[in-house]
Amino acid sequence: MDLDVAVVGAGFSGLLALHLLREQGLRVHAFDAAGNVGGTWWWHAYPGSHLDTPGEHYQYRVDERLYRDWGWSERHPAGYEVQRWFRFAADRLDLRRSLSLRTRVTSAHPDGGSWRLETAPGGPVRARELVVCPGRRPVEPAVDTSAFAGLVVRTAAWPEDGHDLSGRRVGIVGTTPATVQLVPWIVDRVASLLVLGDEAVDVVRRDNPVYGWQEREDYRARYADPVPAAPVVADRAAMRARTDDPRLVPDGPPGTATLDDGYLEAFARDHVILAALADLARVGPAGPEMADGAVHELDVLVVSDAFDAGPPRLAGIADGAGRHVVVARPDRLPYLDLPEQVTAVVDAIVGSTVR
Repeated sequence: MDLDVAVVGAGFSGLLALHLLREQGLRVHAFDAAGNVGGTWWWHAYPGSHLDTPGEHYQYRVDERLYRDWGWSERHPAGYEVQRWFRFAADRLDLRRSLSLRTRVTSAHPDGGSWRLETAPGGPVRARELVVCPGRRPVEPAVDTSAFAGLVVRTAAWPEDGHDLSGRRVGIVGTTPATVQLVPWIVDRVASLLVLGDEAVDVVRRDNPVYGWQEREDYRARYADPVPAAPVVADRAAMRARTDDPRLVPDGPPGTATLDDGYLEAFARDHVILAALADLARVGPAGPEMADGAVHELDVLVVSDAFDAGPPRLAGIADGAGRHVVVARPDRLPYLDLPEQVTAVVDAIVGSTVR
């Protein structure tokens, strides 16, 4: 395959870059190891996955028809609806003919003024420019789970068809936003639930009205003037009113909160245990073994992934002229930052192109 531009990734940034570059008449193709489009949202398919901002901010504004022909079912859409949006966009913009899914870019290196990529499956690809849209890299878990005899699952690699947790003894390692979202959605179906918390987290109960026809029409009319969104700051008094367990309420000044669907209330259930991750001695074959000698026997151990604040790991992809990396920065709102980055990359590539 001989291209003007190769795009690595088919999430929020990758699909947008693919569309904008193709609109410029360039030969461009995207590659993604996932089974479908959606990037982070395809990988994080755990129950309870939601946007913490209104869905409209994660839509592309490159074509008014995309906005007017789509309507969210609720203010803060669930992960599976976000995935449906990306599939709708890929189909409506006819991106799939320029996209190879279940195809991993195993290496990319400068080679005589262009880039040589190796893909699996697919073989070699040559491109003049390379756009890498890797998303944020999940933090590798600090807990060694290799001795556990049961099933180990990561929230950053949750299969789209899910895991059946019904009637099973489940443990979750870490208290990331994924934990806050996951716990309320599985608490009623599991036999027991253990959360090994590393710290208390700020949460705010999700106000998530369902959109009917009128709300969807009002939403579509805002194409040119979307409602601003700002991070939600926690109300510690409201948190304390929801739980009798002081371990669940952070100390210090309130920070940006994760929206939840009953996270604090879940710990009042008789079959839910909160334990300190600092008191974990090791994970044995049966489950977590604590410093006081207690053993929590589990069937499933979920590692709740956070994301690092540094650059992504570009495994096998070298640095060099013509490589452009688009990645969410921790100090910026992604729905504002990523389109700006993609647009700047497209402008730079188009400006350097001799046709």
